[in-house]
Amino acid sequence: MTAFFQQLRWQFVLLQKNNIVGISIGVTLIYAAILYFLRDNSQIDKVLVALVLNDPSVIGYFFIALAFYTEKKHHLLAPLFITPVRRHIHLLARVLALSIVGVLCSLGLAVSVALTDLYFTEFILGSFGICALSILLGIIMMRYSDEFLKFSMLSAPVFLLFINLPLIQYLGAVDLGFGAWLLPIQGSLDLIDFGISGGSYRPFYVFPVLLILLPVFYFLAYRTYYEEVLKAS
Repeated sequence: MTAFFQQLRWQFVLLQKNNIVGISIGVTLIYAAILYFLRDNSQIDKVLVALVLNDPSVIGYFFIALAFYTEKKHHLLAPLFITPVRRHIHLLARVLALSIVGVLCSLGLAVSVALTDLYFTEFILGSFGICALSILLGIIMMRYSDEFLKFSMLSAPVFLLFINLPLIQYLGAVDLGFGAWLLPIQGSLDLIDFGISGGSYRPFYVFPVLLILLPVFYFLAYRTYYEEVLKAS
């Protein structure tokens, strides 16, 4: 456990050195400005859900790739083959560190608009679920590219489908019926919506889905991380 927390601390240091924390704050401030100008809109809850959905997912999906490609460019990943730290510890620390950044940024957005009405537990769980799943999906997609620009071009449609299809369903533009239950982030979206609006969600669906999807995504991400990212470095 000590090794994990040491790795977690160093991951925050690396995020700062790679300017990931600063960029995350910058993205969040842009979203906060949008919320400020729309604060009197009757649909502010839906706007907030939409922005909160995008904030941790953008931070998770694109910034994990940016961090890996930056470190690969400077030959910082190769030493991981000889380090005594287990690769699972290193990868889990990376996922958790960036997830915490994503959750704090999304929490900042929500608090600025719905401080007194926010259900913090559900909101944080939903934001963490979206950020962690986005990070793991980003790692999986690195299998198909060797540089960040190519990664962005190839994976943007996947990201848009991953995030925007549930969002379009939530906004009522389409009705997927029971098909919505098959969307990976639908459970996390339900938690965020409840955290902001206090409506309702299906705990018998939300929590089992997260408990199943997170390990599955992690297994696929770890294989890509070891076979494609580390070996290629």
